[in-house]
Amino acid sequence: MLRHVTDEEIEQRVKVLRAELGLQNQSRPDLITAIEKLTARFRHFSYQQIPDAEMPGAEAQWDARKGVLRIRESVIAAMQRGGPRARMTIANEIGHFAMRHAGVRSRSTTQATTGKRLLEARKEESEARRFAAMFLAPNYLLSATDTVEEIADRFGLSVEAAMIRKGEFDAFQRRASGQRRELPSIVVDYLKDAQRRGVKLRTDLD
Repeated sequence: MLRHVTDEEIEQRVKVLRAELGLQNQSRPDLITAIEKLTARFRHFSYQQIPDAEMPGAEAQWDARKGVLRIRESVIAAMQRGGPRARMTIANEIGHFAMRHAGVRSRSTTQATTGKRLLEARKEESEARRFAAMFLAPNYLLSATDTVEEIADRFGLSVEAAMIRKGEFDAFQRRASGQRRELPSIVVDYLKDAQRRGVKLRTDLD
């Protein structure tokens, strides 16, 4: 059975890697610099710029067997411009490296996989995605008062990614404080109506 890796475990790996790269307090690190630092620090890590035509199936790809991060030239260019999608793409592949995923991994890996390997690929892609979001916008640099727009601007995320990241951070804080997420009012009303009709509920609505 595949073991679930918690957000807390991933956060710890983010902290360790950011510290090793000297990025602890940088809210918007240059990812080209981060890749170069990874190359200098880890013997089994290097990267290559690949012409787009030679890598049609993925924007970037981590090959654990060869220790190579392959990146489309257009993604490198977009990353140098600070493009949010390119930054997330590269952080995602760094996530595969940091989470020690085997084989060849990219954000499109699951499309060509079936059976048990598909489940494993989906699990690892989820881990890499969560790592990427935390690597770009670490919990320890976020605040409960941050708005989606502030997160997007400060950490170089798209608005959509910032919305997801804020939701993840809010959930992380609730878990840390032992709080449960409040149900939407429409759900509470529905459950109370069901309770009045004699349905036994396992949820405390008071």
